Amino acid sequence: MGDFSRDASGWVSRSWLADGSAKTEPLSVRAAAGDAPGGLIMPLQFPGKQEFVTPVVVGDGWLDAGHLEFVFAVPQSLPETAMITIFTKDADHLWRQQRRRFPAPQDGVVRVSVPIRGREAVASWESLGHQRPWTALTARLLSEVGCSFEPDTGASDTFSGEVVLTAMRLLPPQALAPLRVLGMNYEPRSPLLGERMEWTLRLSAWPAAPFALKRTRIVAEITPPHGQVELAYGFYYEDFLYDREEWDKTKCLTPSGEPSFKIRYCPRGPGEYSVRISGDIDGETFKLPEMRFHARESAEPYRGFVRRDPDFDQFFVHDDGTPFWGLGINVRSPFDNRYQQVAPYSQWQDQGLAAYERLFRKYRENGINLVEVWMCSWWLALEWINDAPGFHGVGHYNQYRAWMLDHILRLAEENDIYLIIVLNNHGKFGMTYDTEWARNPYNKELGGFLDKCEDYFTDERARAAFKQTADYILARWSASPNVFSWKLFTEVDLTGPSLSFYLDPSVAAWHREMGAYMKEQDLYKHPINTHWMLSYHRINDAIATLPELDAMATDAYYSGGGTAQLINLLRSGRVFAKERKKPLLITEYGGSSYADSMGNLMKQVSIGLWTGFFNEAGVIPMYWWFALVDDKDLYYEYRALSRFGKDEDRRGLECRNYDLSGLPINVNELRGKDRLLYWLFDTEYYLSDLENVVPARRENVVLELPRLDVGDYQVEIWDLQRGEVCEERTLAVVSGEEERQRLSLPPFAAHVALKIKAAPLPLPDGGQ
Repeated sequence: MGDFSRDASGWVSRSWLADGSAKTEPLSVRAAAGDAPGGLIMPLQFPGKQEFVTPVVVGDGWLDAGHLEFVFAVPQSLPETAMITIFTKDADHLWRQQRRRFPAPQDGVVRVSVPIRGREAVASWESLGHQRPWTALTARLLSEVGCSFEPDTGASDTFSGEVVLTAMRLLPPQALAPLRVLGMNYEPRSPLLGERMEWTLRLSAWPAAPFALKRTRIVAEITPPHGQVELAYGFYYEDFLYDREEWDKTKCLTPSGEPSFKIRYCPRGPGEYSVRISGDIDGETFKLPEMRFHARESAEPYRGFVRRDPDFDQFFVHDDGTPFWGLGINVRSPFDNRYQQVAPYSQWQDQGLAAYERLFRKYRENGINLVEVWMCSWWLALEWINDAPGFHGVGHYNQYRAWMLDHILRLAEENDIYLIIVLNNHGKFGMTYDTEWARNPYNKELGGFLDKCEDYFTDERARAAFKQTADYILARWSASPNVFSWKLFTEVDLTGPSLSFYLDPSVAAWHREMGAYMKEQDLYKHPINTHWMLSYHRINDAIATLPELDAMATDAYYSGGGTAQLINLLRSGRVFAKERKKPLLITEYGGSSYADSMGNLMKQVSIGLWTGFFNEAGVIPMYWWFALVDDKDLYYEYRALSRFGKDEDRRGLECRNYDLSGLPINVNELRGKDRLLYWLFDTEYYLSDLENVVPARRENVVLELPRLDVGDYQVEIWDLQRGEVCEERTLAVVSGEEERQRLSLPPFAAHVALKIKAAPLPLPDGGQ
């Protein structure tokens, strides 16, 4: 790899200027003459430091080698105090070096060898500007290698001359020590039910395919108290130091420590568990002694993971049967360029990963319990081209971005927030809108193996790549009860070469295969969905009705009609979903697909939330403009609905809506056997397209109630600006009354909500 008999093989001398830029000059080659070998001339001048470097094209030889050797022809006059530094830089701009005294020449020849494999390499390389030692991935990611010469610190020797690099070569590894477990720990030692456990293993292994769980197979066989063995798989993990003050996602993490393998597991029943961990890595195996832990019940009852409700097709429940309803918002990434276009005057800033810490605290305070995040190229993707640290094409999973998703999920757990995790955004494999195909590592022009973006759905290698990625995703994140759902695609109808490609049978076949695979591999059976753009009108039954998908997801963006059309989409979407007996998640809404006026966007926050609540939405429509909610401090809209709906089980309630006669008031009703829920909104205010409209004060509004059973009822009238009950009344229905009850409402502006519930029966005499 280093034959310098004819050319310099890319080697240059490099010096660093005061502004931090580099100046390079080509090196000359000395032809062989007699006994003197040919080689690359490296001129030296002491005092001073001279640096020489060459780009690296990593081939199989690098991955199989044990050492990198440099051979120099050295003049006898080179001072004994000369130091040599062998250095490398990888594709993530991580520098490492080995600095040592230049060996004494033997017959004018010096050999300098550095390890590039195994524990010797881990121990001998110094990391510069980071704390990641040499790893099994370093050699395959190298972008340059070089050497520099200088006098030892404090030495005053002078020298003017040259050394000649006659060869640089890779040496085969010496016999490797057998696979060993260097360390293992786990926490917590005595977990609560539903608490994610984590085993960390440090291994001596140098795996050829660390991300492929079926080739680097580490598995925990866990026997719960009920006796049915469960398997949890190990995954490759790199740790980082996090700077919360740095908002640039490419700079906020500093690599730290040796890589490890982790296993994550969630105990769901109380009692004693046994664990047997074993591994098979490139033909070498290990087994650890059996260990045991005890899972405890907590003061807060463990509700379990979230599932589709088996009895009410639009709703979700926990494992213990308690209802789950999501009050969410879409935070697909912590920045939104479109919001900056809608509100160019805004001072709202992208805070990078730190945004989730601040936002999630606010969300918890205001009742938001569901957030969507995207594994997109600009945020949490695992695979992409090398345009940011950690991205190295298909099959290499970005550990920076994986750590970020770890951090976001940990914040979600701390704040009682659930996540919809999107595995693919449409632009990766689409040519219509927001196309990213020209930068996709699957693209053959960038070193991938697909000729066209639509081949992703049919190519055997691409399908295998998705399954391998799914293995990693499930091993790393599925053990958290706070993962609400996996979303296979956003706007799948924008994939491929045209707006109709999604109707091709290959797309439905892909969803069937991948949905089935994830269901089979996911120990915790999280719900799976996929997503279509604009509205439910784009949904095709070939995909939507697949049993492998637990829910459908779409947007509620209008193309004309304004807020009235938004309401129509949400109401008619309910009918569409009930016909298919699957939940319909609205994971984006707010204006058209090109936004709307600021006035409309702000008013639509509450319209979307309350319309969803009163139309059997198991997940309340998720507003797209999270930055607007934060910028304008519209969290009170969520707080009001969260408080109003906190103890309300909407399953089985009948819903209807109607306009009050003679008034610009629309009434939304949920009716059960012993209760009525109402939300009334001012149509003149909410449906107006005028900016800066002030809602009128509505007085003398009378609500005619359906016939109620005889008995006493409690009435709560809610102030939705403050999110609290503003008035309480009692209502008595006596036998013999023929006319329906009429309820006069207090004056209100914009909208109001109320509850009418059967009063609890009095306790018998002596009751407490």
